[in-house]
Amino acid sequence: MTKDNKKQDTKITVTFPEKIQVDLVPSNELKLYERFQWLVALLSPTAVGFFTAYFTGSEKINSLLWSGSIFAVISILFMLFAFNHRRKIFNGKISKERSLNDFN
Repeated sequence: MTKDNKKQDTKITVTFPEKIQVDLVPSNELKLYERFQWLVALLSPTAVGFFTAYFTGSEKINSLLWSGSIFAVISILFMLFAFNHRRKIFNGKISKERSLNDFN
């Protein structure tokens, strides 16, 4: 079989539905959402570690309690930021409609 016969034998048929929906999200909001999620995942265990050291130690050291409280407040703050940006991502979809004829 020659190279020309292979081209004639192979046929691909692609059928498209009437409408394909693609939802785009603002990339800046997505970037900030992921960054805040990462900060919550980093700071929350640190707060838990300070609280664990404070509550399990025989001597109650106030600096451990304050450090745990500060890390917990910052974690909660970043969690609120993450939820706010997540809401913007899911509610701020961008819709565009194009006909397939526009791509020819």
